[in-house]
Parts: sequence; C-alpha cells; structure tokens
Amino acid sequence: MRVGLFSNAYRPVVSGVVNSLVEIRKGLLQRGHTPFVFAPEVRGYREAHAGVFRFPSLDLDPSVGFPVPIPFSARLARLVGKMDLSLIHSHHPILIGATAAGFARRLQVPLIYTFHTQIEQYTHYVPFFDQQYVKERTRRKMSQYLSKCDLIICPSPGIRPVIDSYGVETPVVTLPNAIDLCKFQSPPPKGESLRSRLGLAEKTRISLSVGRLAPEKGLEFLFRAFASLNTPDHHLVLAGHGPQAEVLQRLAGELGVRSQIHFLGATPYQQMPSLYAQADLFVICSTTEVKPLVVLEALAGGLPVLAVAACGTQDTLTDHHDGRLCTLNQEQYVEAWRQLLENREIRERLGANARQTASQYSMETYLDRLCSVYQDTLDRVRSKSCKTVTR
Repeated sequence: MRVGLFSNAYRPVVSGVVNSLVEIRKGLLQRGHTPFVFAPEVRGYREAHAGVFRFPSLDLDPSVGFPVPIPFSARLARLVGKMDLSLIHSHHPILIGATAAGFARRLQVPLIYTFHTQIEQYTHYVPFFDQQYVKERTRRKMSQYLSKCDLIICPSPGIRPVIDSYGVETPVVTLPNAIDLCKFQSPPPKGESLRSRLGLAEKTRISLSVGRLAPEKGLEFLFRAFASLNTPDHHLVLAGHGPQAEVLQRLAGELGVRSQIHFLGATPYQQMPSLYAQADLFVICSTTEVKPLVVLEALAGGLPVLAVAACGTQDTLTDHHDGRLCTLNQEQYVEAWRQLLENREIRERLGANARQTASQYSMETYLDRLCSVYQDTLDRVRSKSCKTVTR
C-alpha cells in the first residue's frame, strides 16, 4: 500500500500525534508499505528521512511552539496526483486534515481519520467570540468532516460515545494508541542524574508531569494540589512547553512552592525514558485527553499514575491497581497523592502492575492491526464502488 499520512505537526515538533506518526511510518516501512508524510514546514529543520512533504506555514505565536500550516500548495497538489496513493490517513480534521479530505475525494481513494482530539474542548484558543457559539460551530464542522471519512479510528473505548454523538454513519473501529515499549522499559543511560541536575538530594521524591503547558491540561489544579501537600522533600518536575508557562511560573511563586516546581521546557523525546525512570510517580489532571501516550509511557516505565478520571485515563488505569483515579476534586486528589508519596510499598506494587498494563499497548500489535484496518477499508470501498458501477 502507498499511504498518505496527513498531520498538522511532525518532526521536530514533539507531541503525542507526532510520536504516533513516527512509529506508524517506521512500522509501515518495515511491513513493506510506502508511507508519505504531509505536514507543515518548520524553518531551519533538516529532514531526518525521505518521504516528507511540507506545506507552507506561519509562526504566529512563539509561545505555542509549533508552526501553523497554510494548507494550500499547488506544487503538492500536482505531486499528490502522481503518487498513486492507495489511501489517505488524516490525523487532524482541520487545516491539513481538510486538504487531505479534498485530495481523497479528488483521487477517489479512502479517507481514514484517527480521532486524536476532542477539538471542541480547545475553543478557548479562539478569543473574542462567544464560546458556546464557537463550540457549536466546531461540532458542526467536525460532524461534516467525519461524514466525509470512510473510516474513523477510535483510539480509546471511552471516547466512542463522543464520536457517536456527532451522529454520522461512518464506520468506526476501536484501535487503542500504542507505544514502543522497549524504549521505556530499558534502564536509564549513565550520566548526570535528574536530581543532580536540579540540585536535589538523592532521597528527594519526584512527581513527573509531561505535556504542553496549556489551560486544557489542568495544571493550575495540579499546582494548587501540590502546594496543599506541603511536603518539603517532594518536588514536581514538568517536561514540556506551551502558552501557559509564564502564568504557571507566577502561580508557583504565589503558592510559595516555586523552589519545588521545576520547568524543564521542551525535552527531546529520546530523553523521556530516562525522565520516567528517575521519577517516583506520574501525575496528570487533564480531562480532555483521548488516549494520552504519556500515561502509557509512564506505565511502561514502571510508574504508578495519579490521574483525574476521564475518558483517556479511565479506560487505561485501574484504581488501586496501577495507579489512582480521582474526580476533579482537589481534596481527593491531594489525599491520593499523599498516600502514594508516603507509602513506598504501595508505589512499588502499583509500579509493577503498571508495567503489566503497558504490555497491552505494544506498537507492534497496533501496527499489525492498523495494516489490517487499512486493507479492510480498501476492500470495502472498492466493493462498494464496484456495486455502484454495476448498477
């Protein structure tokens, strides 16, 4: 198969979607297929491999950390027509995703979409408009996009009701996100430890948070919960960057815990396994995730996960087995956090179970299933097309 992978982000941007694309591309090549990646250009970046085609882009806001694509290119339009694509796999519903839908229609090839994001939960990035109006309009646009697809990949059982709520008749298949388990189960490389780098004593307990520093991640809730713990030998480490960085730094100061919260900023993906290996537990408060790869990575690294129960975490974690699930209630979250911090035996038991949970999310298994999904969709669309012609 010759597969077009369309995304609003790709290397050197670091995100869950990008990490998935890197693994999908590699896995398709290993299985004898030919993948092509279509993504925004990133100025100054030299491609790490062939088969990547870039749309023009704009750097609108440096704090966001990634370019915004201009999803129009006469050169790419001509090129795509000559690629003999078997199908198109879109990873975003807007911008380049919309262009992907146009190409699929013009080339008469199947369009597959992976539902990575509850996009109406991100309407706060559209200021100066009534938020309810923006959410409703976003849902209409999303419904229209899903109806253009030949298949929707649902990365999490918990998100299926959200997809169903759009009221489209497009077939849906549940295929949970996955990771390269080996990367996160290997011992960390030797060198300066995280605690040494931060000037912390070796006995200092570390809670790790990974992801964009943005309002939808619930980090203000996390900071307030951390301050309520009042544990001097416990530090919170954040890996990631985003538009809320300055706000969060100020909040840490206002809460009196600035010296205990460490902002690592954008962290190269190859360094992430070492970070997980050196933390004591993983914390996440977002309620908008679909199937967060960072949770799978933490589990693979043997970390118990403390999370707010939502569709992306609730169908991954089992409370008191491989982590703790709480409501969005600060008192409950703090109580669970304190229990994990104070009881090493519990942390070790949950950490051991975490590795077992992670084993269900092997990238190899995912890729085998994805290729089957591709072939099934091709066969179904071709069969439907043949029946239409005979009539």
